[in-house]
Amino acid sequence: MDIRQVLLARAIQFFRIGSPGYLPEIAQKIKDRYEFVVSPKNEDLLPPSREAAGQPKGAEFRHGRMKNAEGRAVIIQQLSVFQDGLVADTTTSTEDSDLFLRDLTEWSELEISARVILGRRLYVSHLEFQTAVPLEIYAPSFGSVGNEVTALLHGYGLEAAPYQFSVVTLNIDHIGTVPPQPAPFHLERRANVPFKDNMWFSQAPLKTKDHIKVLYNLEKVP
Repeated sequence: MDIRQVLLARAIQFFRIGSPGYLPEIAQKIKDRYEFVVSPKNEDLLPPSREAAGQPKGAEFRHGRMKNAEGRAVIIQQLSVFQDGLVADTTTSTEDSDLFLRDLTEWSELEISARVILGRRLYVSHLEFQTAVPLEIYAPSFGSVGNEVTALLHGYGLEAAPYQFSVVTLNIDHIGTVPPQPAPFHLERRANVPFKDNMWFSQAPLKTKDHIKVLYNLEKVP
């Protein structure tokens, strides 16, 4: 298996926020410290009104950077600040995303509940990988269904390519599950790439290193 690239390494940290102070001033300090190219407008910093419906939108900072302990620059693709948490996206690893969130919460003036993090943390990892082992071997029943569908289409006079295994999603039962709810585990053939190249996209609710481990273990399944 060849991990081609990390497409998204997202860390989500939950907390209870106290009195934040003057939000435009705090936002400017965050922008300056991490050199964000884009920062939220003042009106986007205000908490949503009680009448506001739908999914709350966080205050977004885009394309910043920080240095880790070894002096390596970590590019922060996006930081989203919500009333009850922070979302940090990088394309290196969730370890880097966690490192950024740790630096931000230790430095910032958000008065994060006496700086005691609640411990609830979610991850979303997106990887592109190539495998020498066709993943169809894990779903032989679907292979027979694909052959049947292909044969029926040919009977209709259609010259369709063979139907092959291309998507699998593992999810939790959301009914009765208390939020926050982790993302699905998902495998899908990479768009606009020939099936024969065995190039895949994978999403997992895991740290980057654990996501990679799960994929390598999948390839070892007899």
